[in-house]
Amino acid sequence: MNAPYFSTFSLSTYLAVAVLLGFFFGFFLERAGFSSAHKLVAQFYFKDFSVLKVMFSAIVVAMLGIAYFSLIGWLDMSQVFVPPTYVWPQLVGGLMLGAGFIIGGY
Repeated sequence: MNAPYFSTFSLSTYLAVAVLLGFFFGFFLERAGFSSAHKLVAQFYFKDFSVLKVMFSAIVVAMLGIAYFSLIGWLDMSQVFVPPTYVWPQLVGGLMLGAGFIIGGY
């Protein structure tokens, strides 16, 4: 479970931090109104880009965190498994999911 990290903390500490971060991330997304159907539909109709901005910012912060943790030696990138990317199936699946959101009025 904690293979990419050097053995600084116990497994229960890693799990507690993961649960805590996940809880607060979901809590703040909910407080910002990102579970609102109107906000999600407005994203698909190109009227409100707040969901895209927040999720893109979260991806960039995670990317920079991984890079900095690797640079200072807290994360061993040779231990991190990166699965292969299949662009066409992901693109088709994303389009189908988006179309389902729009058709369903979610």
